[in-house]
Amino acid sequence: MSEKFIIDDRIFNLKFSCDVTKCKGACCTLKGAGGAPLLDEEVRIIKRNTEIAKKYLSVINIFHIDTDGVIEGEPGDYSLKSVNDEECIFAFYEEGIAKCAFQQAYNNNETDFKKPISCHLFPVRISGKKRNIIKYEEISECEDALVKGKADDITVFEFAREALVREYGEQFYKDLKSKYFTKKESQ
Repeated sequence: MSEKFIIDDRIFNLKFSCDVTKCKGACCTLKGAGGAPLLDEEVRIIKRNTEIAKKYLSVINIFHIDTDGVIEGEPGDYSLKSVNDEECIFAFYEEGIAKCAFQQAYNNNETDFKKPISCHLFPVRISGKKRNIIKYEEISECEDALVKGKADDITVFEFAREALVREYGEQFYKDLKSKYFTKKESQ
């Protein structure tokens, strides 16, 4: 199955483990980056879960949601809106760390929607019409995650396991792991 994919080798080689105590949830607040990319099928799910997520948000974010909505773009190119071209419309702060309102609602068993798959996968990005290009997205805000990844001995691939399984299934993940690590050991 993975033969039909173009995969950035860095996801297998680069060590990465998110350290939100250092980055403060920077991936939810990237200035000028636009909102998180969405799959077309996520649009309906997000609209259905917006009211649930609102209870975690600031008055400012709720105002923007009620005034401007939560999604922009068109089929095949949707994204979440951001506040002031910076933080995600669904970001809230807890002890100075930006967090996802959907994730919080999911953790509290209020929804079965964890968060957009692009957010769940980060720093892995998926692209291509068939969603068959898997790559690592490097941002300076994640430098501490590289340090922590080395200390914890976790690769980007391992860090993103749950999200990769959510996107492609358990068997895909196992096959890719087996293929890559067998290939690596034989070199």
